[in-house]
Amino acid sequence: MFNVIDDLVERGMLDQFSNREHVEKMLETKQTIYAGFDPSASSLQLGNYVCMTVLRRLQKAGHRIIAIIGGGTGMIGDPSGKKAERKFLSREDVLHNVECIKKQLSKYLDFSSPDKGILLNNGDWWEKTSTIEFLREYGKCFSINYMLDKEIVSSRLESGISFAEFSYMILQSADFYRLYKTYGCKLQVGGGDQWGNLTASMELIRKKEENPEVEVFSFKLITDSEGKKFGKSEKGALYLDPNMRSPYDIYQYFINVSDADVARYMRVFDDRSLSEIQLDIDEHNAHPELRIGQKKLAYRIVSDLHSPKVAEDCKKMSEALFSGDFSQLEQEQLEEIVKDLPRFKVEGESIGVLDALVSSTLAKSKREAREFVSSGSIRVNGNKVDSLDAVLNKEDAYFKKIFIIRRGKKSYGAIEF
Repeated sequence: MFNVIDDLVERGMLDQFSNREHVEKMLETKQTIYAGFDPSASSLQLGNYVCMTVLRRLQKAGHRIIAIIGGGTGMIGDPSGKKAERKFLSREDVLHNVECIKKQLSKYLDFSSPDKGILLNNGDWWEKTSTIEFLREYGKCFSINYMLDKEIVSSRLESGISFAEFSYMILQSADFYRLYKTYGCKLQVGGGDQWGNLTASMELIRKKEENPEVEVFSFKLITDSEGKKFGKSEKGALYLDPNMRSPYDIYQYFINVSDADVARYMRVFDDRSLSEIQLDIDEHNAHPELRIGQKKLAYRIVSDLHSPKVAEDCKKMSEALFSGDFSQLEQEQLEEIVKDLPRFKVEGESIGVLDALVSSTLAKSKREAREFVSSGSIRVNGNKVDSLDAVLNKEDAYFKKIFIIRRGKKSYGAIEF
């Protein structure tokens, strides 16, 4: 029989268990499992994608999932992994973010039937709960000493934590209790930085119910081989909304991951069996210079997040950047590539190649620009430049707008009219 926990552990995705043996025993029969999503932005990001892949694998193994968007708890802010107090979002912003995230989760997880998955907003009950009810029903179950011992709170004592964020643990715990009572949800999963909240949730149910069968487990927060947080680029978080971060940016992020990370990421994000994935890893390891693993990883992730058509477009753009031949790209695709290159905007109808090299920061001076041209290391729109007097005319630019300049094999700049 397929053991989904063994599979997730072998993929390097799971971290801690309240009781692994019991979790595995429970999962021998259909269970209801929940995870929460924080509406701190109008889009989820690649870090959330890890949680979604865990839920999706559990769902494919035959279990029912519940995804809760924190329309209520998001009004407070989760202190997990934060060094300082969050700024409150307005109620309007939180509600807007909840609706956006609902659409995203519905794209990646199956909520077609309540038997397969349920999508909830905890604001639906927290906004109806009085302060007195909250304190009597839940606050009474938590001692201050118990909460202070949790790393999620203790790590913030020096910098300071408000009562609002301090109470977040109780709110999340009460969510699990509500789901246990209403939907028979007995398992909760969350990120490793949520461990204090996860265990507190489980212990609340054990206090309020007689011999409940409940457990929690966590997934690892993915980092790269240097310990840097996964899903962050120089421009910030890699959001799943294509209007906030382009699919091409995500494609390039994975194209550029190190050889030390590519096999690990393939096991995490590729839905195929581990034996199939291993064949690709072996092929990559045989010829790492071809970056086979990075290309397959980037393609599969963008296909999943957006569509195979979008992944094909990203592949075409990436190959154009590698080859230096941009002639087959559409204007929108070319502009997507150019936005990340050092570039210079020309007001007139032409610019000399030496000035273009300096203006696009591919040369520090005209003297250096002359050396590059004379050595044959400059190509403009794929064509080698061998004249120091060459002029880039607007009429000859791609779409009468763009020249892409390549110096050597890897250095690019752009001129825009």
